[in-house]
Formats: sequence, structure tokens, C-alpha cells
Amino acid sequence: MTRLRLQVPAVLAAVVFPAFVGATRLPHLKLKRSFPARDTVLTTSPDAVRLWLSEPAELPATKISVATDTKAAVAVEKATRASGADAPIEAKFAKPLGAGHYTVTWKTMSKDGHVVNGTFGFTVKPAP
Repeated sequence: MTRLRLQVPAVLAAVVFPAFVGATRLPHLKLKRSFPARDTVLTTSPDAVRLWLSEPAELPATKISVATDTKAAVAVEKATRASGADAPIEAKFAKPLGAGHYTVTWKTMSKDGHVVNGTFGFTVKPAP
């Protein structure tokens, strides 16, 4: 009986530990690229923020916000996604941006329920 008690935890560890380690290695949704790109200096206002993700995201859970360097919110439309295999999620600007530094904050959820988010900045500096 004592031998059986010692074997049960060992068997459980042999089954549970690999499953746990495997679960922690699952790929998670990541930002592949964006427009504007991080730390980009643009000479004209972009028409939207676009996010290309490593896997499909749950659009209803996606939020994209933009703020000026003084933390004032910039009006953006609700996030949408065009059809297509590599179509980005985008939030269009309600009006063109003026010169200045902007911070994009985004948050979304993958189909498996993992919430991911990020922040990046860009600058609009009109050509001289």
C-alpha cells in the first residue's frame, strides 16, 4: 500500500507537468507590425491606425485609442477589419492630425481568451 501511495504522485507529476509546460508554450497573439510604425516620423497625417496581428483577434474586444503628448484623446472610429488573410485591424481618425507626438494604446483578445495589449508612439512633423 505504501508503494502505491508513492507511485500515485509520481504518475500524476509525469502526466500533469508536461501538460502544464506545453500549455505555457502555446503561441499567443502578438503585434506583427503597425502603421504608423513605432517611433516613426511622418510628414503628413495618417488616415488611420492599422494593426497586423499574428493571429485573428476578437474584434468586439478590440479597443484602439490615440492621445496627444498632453494626454488629450484623439477621436478615432471604432476598430474594424477588412476581409482577407492578412487584413489589419484599423481605427480611422475622425479628422487629420496636426503636428505633434501621439501615443497609440491598443488592447484585444485572441480566440482562446488571452488578452493582449500594447502601446507605441509616432510623430507627425510636416515637411519644411
